[in-house]
Amino acid sequence: MLEAFSVNEAAAIAEVPPDTIRTALEKKSMAPSFKRKTGNAVRYRFSVGDVLFVKVLVEFPFPLSKEDKQSLAKILSRGDRKAARWSRKGSDLVYRSGDMQVSVECKSFRQTVARNLAAYRWGRRRIVSSPEILGGEPIFRGTRVPLQLVASLYRKGVPESEIAEDFPALGDRDFAYARLVARFGEKPGRPRKRLAFKREHGVA
Repeated sequence: MLEAFSVNEAAAIAEVPPDTIRTALEKKSMAPSFKRKTGNAVRYRFSVGDVLFVKVLVEFPFPLSKEDKQSLAKILSRGDRKAARWSRKGSDLVYRSGDMQVSVECKSFRQTVARNLAAYRWGRRRIVSSPEILGGEPIFRGTRVPLQLVASLYRKGVPESEIAEDFPALGDRDFAYARLVARFGEKPGRPRKRLAFKREHGVA
């Protein structure tokens, strides 16, 4: 079964503000892999490739044309090797225009998405709820620790070392998932790591 993420989930995994995705949807800068209409409302769901596309797109230091965005989506969301001016070279991207070639280093962004995706998958298995425990509030399996309580501490900026002391029953992967949940619906700052470019002229 293919994984599909909500706007908030996709934003948290990509480490971008949810409004960035909503704006892209409104401007039709991206087309999510999954769409379902319920009454007058349209529910968008994003694939892993869509999340990577958002992560790369939001880091570009210059605007891309609608055509370039659509072509880039074919590379990152659909897995094509080439599309219009774009092509894939290992984990990186290559953009060609006339005699100019720009190499876009994407390794760090792929690693960010992969790391957060692993935390998300772990949390989906780890979090449970039962009416007999804390009134059905989602908790970490085998504990009475509420997920939202730990996530709220991250939102408040409490150091992880202090959180870990308060909840010794939780492990590193539990804390990674709580950090991810803390970003659901939040507006985190832009990542420090920016796209790296290599420009070459006179490409044959």
